[in-house]
Amino acid sequence: MLEYDPLSPALIENPYPFYARLRERQPVFWHEKLESWVFTRYKECAEILRDSETFASDWRRAGYEMPEMDHPSLQVLDPPDHAPVRHLFMSALHHQDLDGIGALVAAESAALFEKLASAASFDFVEEVARPVTLHAVCRVLGVNAPETDSFVKLADAVERGMDAGLVPEALQPAIAARREIDNLMESWLVDSSGSGVLGHALRERKGLDVPEGVVWSTARVLFLAGFSTTVSASVNAVLALLGQPELFERIRSDRRLLDTCIDELIRYDSPIQGTSRACVEDVTLAGERITRGQSVMVLIGSANRDPDQFAAPDELVPDRRPNQHLAFGRGPHACTGSMLAKVVLRALLTSLLELPGTPRPAGPVHRRPRATLRYPERLPLTFHSPRTET
Repeated sequence: MLEYDPLSPALIENPYPFYARLRERQPVFWHEKLESWVFTRYKECAEILRDSETFASDWRRAGYEMPEMDHPSLQVLDPPDHAPVRHLFMSALHHQDLDGIGALVAAESAALFEKLASAASFDFVEEVARPVTLHAVCRVLGVNAPETDSFVKLADAVERGMDAGLVPEALQPAIAARREIDNLMESWLVDSSGSGVLGHALRERKGLDVPEGVVWSTARVLFLAGFSTTVSASVNAVLALLGQPELFERIRSDRRLLDTCIDELIRYDSPIQGTSRACVEDVTLAGERITRGQSVMVLIGSANRDPDQFAAPDELVPDRRPNQHLAFGRGPHACTGSMLAKVVLRALLTSLLELPGTPRPAGPVHRRPRATLRYPERLPLTFHSPRTET
């Protein structure tokens, strides 16, 4: 039996060959440390994500006590409670000038690249992806952006807390970081007549009978998940494209490929590698009996490389159609912020494609051990050509 250790060095570096072996030899298995069933194939993963009646995001429905959920967010509510909150925030997002925000992201990215062009090397994660994404998320919410470095430290603790099932000592720092983020959010003076998502949601919530506390808890999810997922998707995309210069130049010469390529980049190296649900009632899936209260993990990174769903799954196919990847979920809990993530990613890539030169790797890619969220901690790049010895 294959031993699945998502924090092993080999899987941190590249989990996809191991996922292929899992799909072939043990597509469903019980993981003792995670205390969860793990599903690796696209078919079952998509079914679990769609079936919120059987597989709950609200773990209370499966018999769990969740005392901290006085004001549950959109992320942990299931239908029918989920519907008015999702409608409220989707409406708020559709009222945003996302094209305008994308233009600001492109301008900010271009200015940063111009500034960094003369540097011997720079870290794309720290110096471009994180500040640009944080500013974009805050513009969408309609709030002032915090200082980047201090927020990144809090976001990093929350990201590591996603792996608390494997690294229990990461839980308390994540809880403490969420409290600090709550304190930060309490300092936001939100104009309820403003155009941002938060002001819109606070203004319109009463018409949908959504409690104010639920608006704020959902805003926190959008703040944190919008930042972390978008940074991850952007860094993974740039790493993948710069690793295939011919593809980069093909997209540079034919910008029509960018629309489909964005989804393909997100499929190819998924920012979120897995997510969990709680089984509400006994059910048989893929030949395994899952009982009420048991956890099921959807291994999104594996599902998005399943050859039964995607032809040539280990290749970057920029014009892939259709491309029903699971990187942003599926069903009622499909990622609300996926629109923003794509806007930011498109703007970042556009600014990169419009540069007169092409950056290249300037050193080893550094990956911190993470199981849930996948992206390099550092991505050193340079615009300078390598020296040639005479």
